Amino acid sequence: MKYLLCLFTGGLYTLSFSPYNIQALSFVSIILLFLILDLQNTKDSIIKSLLFAIGYFSVGTYWLENVINYYTDINFYIAVLLVFIFTIYLSLFIVIPVLISSLFIQHLKFNKNFALILLSILITCFEIIRSFLFTGYSWFNFGQSAIGTPLDSFFPIIGVHGNTFIMFIISLILINIVKGINIKFFTSILIFFVIIYLNINNKNWTTISNENISIAIVQPNINNKLNYSTSEIVERMSILESMIFKSLLSSPDIILLPEAPLSIPSNEILNYYFKISENIPSNTSILTGSFNRHNEKIYNSIINISDSKFLTSIRNYKKDFDAGLSKEYLANEQENIIINSNSYNKKHLVPFGEYLPLRNILSVFYKFLSLNTYDLSAGNSNNSIKVNKFIAHALICYESIFSDNALVKNPNVDFIVNVSNDGWFGNSLAPYQHLDSLVMRSLENQRFSIRSANTGISAVINPFGEIVDYLVYEEMGVIKSKINSRTGLTPLAKHGYKILYLLMFTIFIYSSIYFNIRIFRR
Repeated sequence: MKYLLCLFTGGLYTLSFSPYNIQALSFVSIILLFLILDLQNTKDSIIKSLLFAIGYFSVGTYWLENVINYYTDINFYIAVLLVFIFTIYLSLFIVIPVLISSLFIQHLKFNKNFALILLSILITCFEIIRSFLFTGYSWFNFGQSAIGTPLDSFFPIIGVHGNTFIMFIISLILINIVKGINIKFFTSILIFFVIIYLNINNKNWTTISNENISIAIVQPNINNKLNYSTSEIVERMSILESMIFKSLLSSPDIILLPEAPLSIPSNEILNYYFKISENIPSNTSILTGSFNRHNEKIYNSIINISDSKFLTSIRNYKKDFDAGLSKEYLANEQENIIINSNSYNKKHLVPFGEYLPLRNILSVFYKFLSLNTYDLSAGNSNNSIKVNKFIAHALICYESIFSDNALVKNPNVDFIVNVSNDGWFGNSLAPYQHLDSLVMRSLENQRFSIRSANTGISAVINPFGEIVDYLVYEEMGVIKSKINSRTGLTPLAKHGYKILYLLMFTIFIYSSIYFNIRIFRR
């Protein structure tokens, strides 16, 4: 019965995430886990923590089966098996901290509460490790459930992983205060957090500009496919063109299109982009996701198709084409147009979706699984992209889930721009969870974020994590809104997670002395 309760407890936590947002259940889940775990029994603790983790991560991975079916010809049962194996892998990032804490309490005779504090620190550290190990998977972090709570104020200082730590410690505080145990210690920790909160609540770490930026976010809601006929591509072009010109009715400063709404490299449809850009006002910029080709490599990019460099390059290309220059020269010039224009190439690619890791070594295995994904290439430029007189911090799809990699390092960045295509997720919870990632990036960097997703959820998010406007999943439409630019850096952007490491180290030393003073004396 306790084992089933562990599975249920892990699943219960996920109700604190979008679209349910019952944040109190995150604390209920952690408290139940602490109460159920018997760290004196290592084997029992491993089983219980594994079941908790499976209940937790299964909700954060089940939709991957839909993605695998979109991208590959893998058998349904093999796809389910792969998702289950991945869930077990993710579960290790909870099981290993429990194992370490159990060994500490048994062999070093540490106090149980100290072991649970150590467990909270280890779970936080392993969550950070999970965000970069084997390219990283930073989906479904415990601290994500802090969105929309008073803990929002901690995001600009210690980020989502810091909120993971705070939530585990607060749960431990509640358990001990209710039991009436170690009141002095846990009350002092609570007072410490309250003092910090009172000093950072609603604090502006970045500076607001008085200038409004008018935006139009296009959500075309075009179905995903791996291969498209010429007629389908032309139809997509027509839909996008129509929505762009309808957006112009509100005279926006920026029109934002989603990630790669057209399936062919932008180098091959320069006339299409030129036609659109030539017919829009000079004070309006169009940002679009797009594939682009350079030196036989394909990149997933955001390009500013209204940028003067871009338009001048196309005009020069047209002149050279009309002059009858060699095909080789024209092909090279065509490739250089995008790479030399105002664009950003995605750096953090999706393994098995945008490239196959160790393709040469594992080619036989991939062939057996019918995995035939074309390898995209990773970019290496910084995330800043110029839009008129503004600078945007660009994030493409998957990149928005990584806290550390998405930090704004340039104090002159005005806002965050995110393009995505969540149609691969199907009708699941993933689009809501993906949007939550961008909400956290807005909080951590204290900037407006604008997001265009092909099938949704497109949104405008303010610097305090509030969704100002949005379009629901699988709806065609345009968001017309206004945002403010902001400059400066949050403590998290300046120092990364060093502040969190200092916080965890301080509490570790304090609790070590308090709970284990006799051991130290001995």
